[in-house]
Amino acid sequence: MDSGSSLWCEGLACGYGGREVLRDVSLYFEPGAVTAVLGPNGSGKSTLLKTLARLIPAFRGSVSLGGKRIWELSIREVAQHLAVVPQGEVIPFRFTVEEVVLMGRISRSDGLADTAEDRRVAREAMEFADCLAFAERPVNELSGGERQRVLLARALAQQTDVLLLDEPTTHLDLTHQISFNRLCRELASRGKTVIAALHDLTMVGAMADRAILLGDGTVRLDDTVGAVLSSSELDLVYKVAFERIERGGKTLVLPPLS
Repeated sequence: MDSGSSLWCEGLACGYGGREVLRDVSLYFEPGAVTAVLGPNGSGKSTLLKTLARLIPAFRGSVSLGGKRIWELSIREVAQHLAVVPQGEVIPFRFTVEEVVLMGRISRSDGLADTAEDRRVAREAMEFADCLAFAERPVNELSGGERQRVLLARALAQQTDVLLLDEPTTHLDLTHQISFNRLCRELASRGKTVIAALHDLTMVGAMADRAILLGDGTVRLDDTVGAVLSSSELDLVYKVAFERIERGGKTLVLPPLS
């Protein structure tokens, strides 16, 4: 794998059950940057992330991770370089938070992910994601926001170069949304590739460097966050006449007040 485990796709077409959701997608994701994937419901944000992560097969085109086609890598190799935080995940058994986070160490461990090093990394991940305080609680007894922080900690415990986040702030309260944005900036500053499918446009400017706008099955825009949020194409894709505020050199997008 090359330095930074760069992620890119070429001529990608993907979807479900023979139904094409996205087509002709060619993107390169820069290490050391946060990329926001935007678009209305059904535009293909989650589909794109699942295809990039090898969770669903592509219809056409290719995905490359660290200079190798992702389908040529083993699941273990993919997990060592790319981690996913899903929108939500049902964990049916009474695993504790710490046990769930330690699951992120499986691709790095030859045993049951319970070495001193595994536990040290898991503890640091829980502290980073602000869920260390309830490490011993059963995860299926937590609130939606607490579970989301656990899933983030599990992904961080994988110690990957690429992190894919699918609507990561949906269940978080405002305090943890702000904390999460800072966390993503910190991860990018460490050279990681961070890609987040986002629903809340008001958070994009604070979190991301670059934005990809999906609509009608294609990439409609791929530019800096400011350029995408300022573009009239955003209004066309969402079918909303957004209000825009310029503050501190950043563009904030708000829904119309009436």
